[in-house]
Amino acid sequence: MPPSFDPMEDDVSLAQEDEMMQDLCESENPKKVRGKNRNKDVAGPKSGEKFRVNFYHNQVVGKHQASFSRRLGILVRDRNMCPLQVHSWKDIGEDKPEHMWRAITDKFDSDDMNHQRDHVLNHMRKLWNNWRGSLQKYVKFKPLHEALKDVPDEVDKSDCEWLVKKYFLSEIFKETSIRNSINRSKLRMPHRTGSKPIREIIYEQAGNDGNPPNMVTIFFETHKKNDTLVEPEAGEKYAEIQELVQSEPSLTNIEVVERCFGPQNKSHVIGLGGGITTKELKGGSSSKAAIPAKLNAVGKEKESL
Repeated sequence: MPPSFDPMEDDVSLAQEDEMMQDLCESENPKKVRGKNRNKDVAGPKSGEKFRVNFYHNQVVGKHQASFSRRLGILVRDRNMCPLQVHSWKDIGEDKPEHMWRAITDKFDSDDMNHQRDHVLNHMRKLWNNWRGSLQKYVKFKPLHEALKDVPDEVDKSDCEWLVKKYFLSEIFKETSIRNSINRSKLRMPHRTGSKPIREIIYEQAGNDGNPPNMVTIFFETHKKNDTLVEPEAGEKYAEIQELVQSEPSLTNIEVVERCFGPQNKSHVIGLGGGITTKELKGGSSSKAAIPAKLNAVGKEKESL
């Protein structure tokens, strides 16, 4: 089913991108906009050549971040790799994730690439859910016979028919859609990073040196518009965060977030975006993260012996 909506999610959803593109195209003075996602940068490397990427908060940042993201977007739209006629991501088949991972590592590489496999595939799952859910706009509020006629260009007719009859008209999807609409109506403090992920902003603000900014800086940088917090609710929350950090400077970012926004138990943390969980921020997975390094050290020790 489509993921629940969260106002602080760091990546602009595919549905939002499609709506923005449609608004631009229908305006009286249409602007030149980005066309189909072909990702020519990634399609161009010579055989055996790969782009080197850096991971931060378990997702790619830096020079090739945009190309990496576009690559994932193309793969989740490939019906041979990510079929549409399934009820959930877990139903696509055990061989598909491995196929996806090979398609990624064929173009990109990193020092800890294999350790990031699960995080990358989990991000692809979210992208696939967002994109598939966004296709509902082609059939929403239409009679069934008309909905079956309006087939999106990027979707096969048989896939579209299955989605309409078996997915969009299901009670589970309807309930989720209503819940998401209610959540969107409650949005009071939208982040204003556009398509730029929050983790990229944190990375640029000295996060790449292992000294990430505090929540005061992060909140302001991700909610400002022309160096001003325009929403009253954002201004009030910013003042609350400032007061807390000044009174208790020893608090970590995750502690500040939970004091100001409540317990965090989703796959992402409010204000810090996706890619890293509360457990990781609190150090709960530190021992797990150290396992590869320990195994490597043991292997070298055996070789020397």
